[in-house]
Amino acid sequence: RILAIAYPFVCNNYLFPIWNYQKKLQVMDKHKIIILSLFFVSVCNIGIAQSVEKVKVLNSIEITANADKVWTAISNLCNLDKLVPEIIEQTEMVGNGEGSIVTLTLKSNGAKVVEKITNLDNKKRVLSYEMIETPMPLSYYKATISMVTLDYDKYNISFDSVFKATEGNNEMMTNTIDNFQKTFLTNVKKIYNEK
Repeated sequence: RILAIAYPFVCNNYLFPIWNYQKKLQVMDKHKIIILSLFFVSVCNIGIAQSVEKVKVLNSIEITANADKVWTAISNLCNLDKLVPEIIEQTEMVGNGEGSIVTLTLKSNGAKVVEKITNLDNKKRVLSYEMIETPMPLSYYKATISMVTLDYDKYNISFDSVFKATEGNNEMMTNTIDNFQKTFLTNVKKIYNEK
């Protein structure tokens, strides 16, 4: 009888409140985990947005020359050691056309840059490539070299690059890519311009 009388009392006053409290704690813990997870993701996204900056560099020249001769030279990235000898010591190419892999050896420090040709349209005279390996503090580098007819024997050659530079290296990498483009285009004009 004592147990029959005491059991409901103990359950109602001690066991059930404890059980309910534990259940509330579990629900609160789940909410805390969700909130903390969302906060963590937000902080990570903010950090990434602050640490990486997208950069675009574009240079172009006008040239009077034999279009086929010029395009054959500039559309072959294996010629970069001849077109930009001030910067590129050696080039090695595996494959032909789209999908080709070009390895550049930098003259300044012997470091390697590996590039992949992603588009080559000889009819439209457009070449696109991307860096897949580089010691430079940049990522997602993509570039396009194109040649457009202006007149009978006059053409515009443009060199367009887009990449992401890590925070603090934006200006340095912009200047580096800008210098490479200008050196490339200046040398092409020196070698092939006919007037």
